[in-house]
Amino acid sequence: MSTYVVMAPPEFGDLAGDPRESDRLLFVPDRFSFLAFIFAVIWMLVHRMWLVLLGYLALTLAIELLSGALGGEAAGVAALTISLLFGFEAQALRRWSLERKGWRMIGIVDAANPAEAELRFLNKEAALMASTEKPEKPEEPKPRPVRTPIVPRVGSERVVGLTLGPETRQ
Repeated sequence: MSTYVVMAPPEFGDLAGDPRESDRLLFVPDRFSFLAFIFAVIWMLVHRMWLVLLGYLALTLAIELLSGALGGEAAGVAALTISLLFGFEAQALRRWSLERKGWRMIGIVDAANPAEAELRFLNKEAALMASTEKPEKPEEPKPRPVRTPIVPRVGSERVVGLTLGPETRQ
C-alpha cells in the first residue's frame, strides 16, 4: 500500500461543485520513484519541473567536478548517491513544484494503486458531502466544514522533502 497526496489545480473550486471536474485531480504517490532514479533528467522534463532540473544539473556538475579532482571511483559513487537521493525525494519535489504553480493539497489517501486511491478519495468526499447536506431545518442549511490543508512542519518551518522551506501560509 502506498500513500497518495491529492492535489487540485489552482482554478479547481470546491469538490462539492461539478463532479465531472474530479478527473483534473492529481494523485501523487509518496514513495521511491524508480523511473526518477534511472532517468532523472527525462523524468523532470516530463513533469515540467524546471527549477528542480536546474538545481539538479548544478548539483551534479559541482559534485562531478569535485569528484573528478579526487579521481578514482569517486565520480561513480557520487553519481549513484545523487541518483539514489533523487529517487527518494522525486515525488516530494514534484508536489513542491505543483504547489509553486498554485496547486493545493486537498487530501491524503492510502491505496494500492492510483485508480484505487481515486475511488477511495471520491467515496470519502461523497460521504462527507452526504453527511453535510442533510439540513436539520429546511430554512437553515448546515455549512460545510472548512478544510485546512495538511502541511508538514518542523517547528514553524514548512517541510519540503529533506529540507525546510519558507513559511508561505497566511
